[in-house]
Amino acid sequence: MTGAEKARSHADFIERAWRELGEPCSAQTVEMACRFADIRCRAFDPEVAVLAHGDPHASNTLVVPGEPKRFKFVDPDGLFVERAYDLSILMREWGAELLAGDPLVLGRRRCHLLARLTGIESDPIWQWGFIERTSNGLLLLQLGLETLAQESLAIVDAWAAEPS
Repeated sequence: MTGAEKARSHADFIERAWRELGEPCSAQTVEMACRFADIRCRAFDPEVAVLAHGDPHASNTLVVPGEPKRFKFVDPDGLFVERAYDLSILMREWGAELLAGDPLVLGRRRCHLLARLTGIESDPIWQWGFIERTSNGLLLLQLGLETLAQESLAIVDAWAAEPS
């Protein structure tokens, strides 16, 4: 799947799931996620795209036996996408940390740290992270994981309040 296809599939899922689930987050959040998906879709450039893992969260990370400081990712989704995509998965993780203070300030701080550490622009990381957190929150709700879903959607609602 390309980055453009991934962005379109996320937007389609977000719009459909949001309606089917009774609008569990703000309309502003859904509109922003879809706008960001459109931006990321149009930004897809096969000349600079990479083969990315697609889902590098903590549960898809294993310690290399006998080498406790080396890790390997498992269970890849495999995407042909911009470099910022895999970093966006870190934006959807560790929600309790973000809710421990101002989710927008802490989320932006995390995004800027990822950008600084990797040399990748922060806007694509933020936009993909926003899309991922919205989509993941709705998916968690579909799966009946209400506490995690509400945490994720509360964070993304706070993020959506930022003037863009």
